[in-house]
Amino acid sequence: MTKVIGFLGGNHYDFISYVGHVLSEMNFQVLLVDYTPLQELMATVPEYVFQKVTEYRDLFYVGAPEITEIKQYMEEETYDFILIDFEYSSKGKEFFLCHSICFVTDMQRHHLEIVENLKIPSNIERFLVVKEESPIRKMSFYLRGMITEMKLQESNYFSCPWGERERKNQMRCQYQYDIPWERTSSSMKQIVWSLVRRWLQYQEKEEIGILHLPTEGMI
Repeated sequence: MTKVIGFLGGNHYDFISYVGHVLSEMNFQVLLVDYTPLQELMATVPEYVFQKVTEYRDLFYVGAPEITEIKQYMEEETYDFILIDFEYSSKGKEFFLCHSICFVTDMQRHHLEIVENLKIPSNIERFLVVKEESPIRKMSFYLRGMITEMKLQESNYFSCPWGERERKNQMRCQYQYDIPWERTSSSMKQIVWSLVRRWLQYQEKEEIGILHLPTEGMI
C-alpha cells in the first residue's frame, strides 16, 4: 500500500526534500508532488517537464499532476511513499488522498490563520513542525491554542530552531540542486527521523515489508 503524506505551509521544500531523501536512502520508491502555485519544490530539480515525472537524486518529482494520476499511482502501488506539497493552495479536494498531514510553519500569524481555516477530514492524523526564529510571548500563547484546536497529541508536535544555517541550506536546495542533509542541524534531523519512524510504523501495521531503521548514526 502506498503511503501518502501531505505537507502544508510555505517555503518548506527543503523539509520535504529531507524526508524524501531519508526514505530513498532506505530503498523506498518516493514520489514528490508539487501543488504549490509557484512550483517551489520543482525549483529544486535542474531540468523537468511540467506535469511529467522526473527522476533526480534517486527521487521522483512531478508538478501539478491530475488527481486521477495520483489515484492511479496509489492503486498500482507504483511508489512506496507519495509526499505532496500543498503549501496553502489546496481547496480540500486533494486532502482525502492523504493518510497524514504535516503542518510546517514559521509561526507568522497570517500563515497560521490560513491553516486554521482549512477543512481537513477528521480521520487524517495531523503533525505540526514549528520553525522557531524569533519567538515572542504572544506567539507561544497562540501556538498553545492552535495545538488544542487541532487536537494534536503531544508526540505529534515538533519545534526546531531556525536561523542562518537553515536558511542557507534552503537556498542550496534551489540554487545548487542539492539536498544538504549532512549540513542539516541535529534538531532538524531528529524531527525528520521521528516522523519517518511514525510513518513506517503505520506501514508495518499494514503488513508491508520495510527495512529496519538504523539505530546509530542518525544525527
